[in-house]
Amino acid sequence: MPKPASPPASDKAAETKASAPKPVEKAPAAEKVEAKAAPAKQAADTSVRVDTSRLDEIMNMVGELVLVRNRISTLESAFENEEMAKAVNNLRVVTGDLQTAVMKTRMQPIKKVFGRFPRVVRDIARSLKKDIDLELRGEETDLDKNLVEALADPLVHLVRNAVDHGIEMPDVREAAGKPRQGKVVLSAAQEGDHILLTIADDGAGMNPETLRRKAVEKGMMDEDTAGRLTESECFSLIFSPGFSMKQEISDISGRGVGMDVVKTSISKLNGVIDIQSEVGVGTTLSIKVPLTLAIMPTLMVMLGEQIFAFPLVNVNEIFHLDLSKTNVVDGQQTIMVRNKALPLFYLSKWLTKGRTDGKKPEIEHVVIVNVGTQRVGFVVDVLLGQEEVVIKPLGALLQGTHGFAGATITGDGRIALILDFPELMKVHANRGY
Repeated sequence: MPKPASPPASDKAAETKASAPKPVEKAPAAEKVEAKAAPAKQAADTSVRVDTSRLDEIMNMVGELVLVRNRISTLESAFENEEMAKAVNNLRVVTGDLQTAVMKTRMQPIKKVFGRFPRVVRDIARSLKKDIDLELRGEETDLDKNLVEALADPLVHLVRNAVDHGIEMPDVREAAGKPRQGKVVLSAAQEGDHILLTIADDGAGMNPETLRRKAVEKGMMDEDTAGRLTESECFSLIFSPGFSMKQEISDISGRGVGMDVVKTSISKLNGVIDIQSEVGVGTTLSIKVPLTLAIMPTLMVMLGEQIFAFPLVNVNEIFHLDLSKTNVVDGQQTIMVRNKALPLFYLSKWLTKGRTDGKKPEIEHVVIVNVGTQRVGFVVDVLLGQEEVVIKPLGALLQGTHGFAGATITGDGRIALILDFPELMKVHANRGY
């Protein structure tokens, strides 16, 4: 059977070669075209366009998985079973990897925001007749898409401010022994689960004495209070509403408003802003924001029978306090931490109702928190430890409740409220940081 079948096959091959000599000549060129097209086709197939609402939905489901993982981890500790412990540890690792992978799908390089600054600086420098060099660092740093969009406006304002307020005129710089060209450095870097953004200039810097004098002139405080302010407290005055160091109003500097809006925007992102400045050397603003807004590392504490969550980005340090070592300054209870007086507040008086003050313990747990640009001490009843939580918005009945950023479910299945410190201070202590 195979022998009769073979001749027709060879005949067909011969016929094909004889009847189609021209296409064979063109074949090498066609192969080249196909070879060139293949990699392009492969490259096009490696990415998929996905709607951000779908990514948000997946992130929300991963958040729920994190809550279930925390719950199972808590239950597992009650059983002394080695196999169960191994399974729970595997679940913890897989959930962590999945969480990281989903977070990365929402990530965008901060270059998307940084890309607009060269033109912004060039235009402002031209209108002010200044010579300024802008240096961008860490443009490839990735962070949450929502954060990229939320940071755009605050960063634009801070860069405009550095060019307008910070950098001196070329003649003034030359007289001070500096190069005529000023320098602004905008950088981004990842630090653990946070992003650090810095805006640094080599301009005139800020004089604490001038800031103190301005605060007294505006009636923000009396001379004694202004005289007791530290350098960093003086620098943070620029975030007060309507506070401006410019004598004349300009369209560039924000007409004396804007820095307070910047601080509010950063606080809403659970971020912290800090200023370092030296007269004649320059100013550096540092902004620290979390990588993502969906899942937040927190410090769990108890006040009475209720659990509350402190965003970990705000927590500076924790220590045990001997209550006999507190002082009262201007009617405010304070504690000394490294030779600096910090205001001390009892959170239970603000957040737990109908609690009778029994005999106070001699030693209390104190959590030092960064509120805006200041540090404040809060006394809590019990420290439960660190936990990653998923932020859930408050329900319709609690909408508009001041001092809370949201709620979450703890590892043991209870509800914990996440505190919003700037708002809490404004409502209960009548202070805006």
